[in-house]
Amino acid sequence: MIWEISVLIIGISVLILVAFLVPTIVQLRRSAGELEKVSHHLNQRLPGILANLEDISTNLSAILNAGRQHTDTVGEAVEELKGLVDDVVTFEKALKKQVERPIVQTLDTLVAFNRAVRVFIKVLLAPPQKR
Repeated sequence: MIWEISVLIIGISVLILVAFLVPTIVQLRRSAGELEKVSHHLNQRLPGILANLEDISTNLSAILNAGRQHTDTVGEAVEELKGLVDDVVTFEKALKKQVERPIVQTLDTLVAFNRAVRVFIKVLLAPPQKR
């Protein structure tokens, strides 16, 4: 009797287990079918995607190389401009050294001449003094 009850309980347990496993197995088969469809679809589209990625990679590499070349060109232009500015500054300093002193001397001479003319005119126009 105990054996019969044990077998009955085990049988009911197996029946309940099978009742829960059947929907799970059916869902697994559906998922496997969907996975197969997705895999097939991916296998069809993957070569095109990879080709597009390769084209994108090639184009990006070309763009980066062009950017590097332009950066180098701009750097060279900036260096040339810096050299030009340095040359202008050097020329300005040399010109200032050569021209500043004669101009200052000329201005000093003109100021002295102006004073002399004023004094001369003042003396010339002043009434004669009695001595």
